[in-house]
Amino acid sequence: MSQIFNENGIEVISNKDWLQKDEEAPKFGEQPIDVAYTIMTLSKFYDVFKDEEYRRKMVIAFNWFLGNNRLHQIIYNPCTGGCYDGLEESNVNLNEGAESTVSYLMARMTIEKYTNSDIPAKAQLRNHIRVRHQQGKPIYSTDLKNG
Repeated sequence: MSQIFNENGIEVISNKDWLQKDEEAPKFGEQPIDVAYTIMTLSKFYDVFKDEEYRRKMVIAFNWFLGNNRLHQIIYNPCTGGCYDGLEESNVNLNEGAESTVSYLMARMTIEKYTNSDIPAKAQLRNHIRVRHQQGKPIYSTDLKNG
């Protein structure tokens, strides 16, 4: 986690190279699958250890899909319900592959687990994710000031 969470939120390790010990993580080429797996892992950590830091990082990671990323660009496409293929150096990869869309859906299903319950931590998370409906589809936005 120390390699991917920073002042920009989350910047997953690039798909362009391997992370070598004692080196800085490669930049650019961030993919939705890595963010989704991070969210799913943090969910398991939170469920076991009940450490609020894991819940907080889950929200930060999910917000990557909604534009709280290095390029400040939305990765989830609310018009199609799909997900773009990731962040390159200076642009979003506008392909909407099945892997990216499934990754977004796995991340969303994981985080929704914490928005549909009455326990206090889940109620706090619900305050960060706002849902509105457009043409029958849920559209998520976040309160980044409190996130």
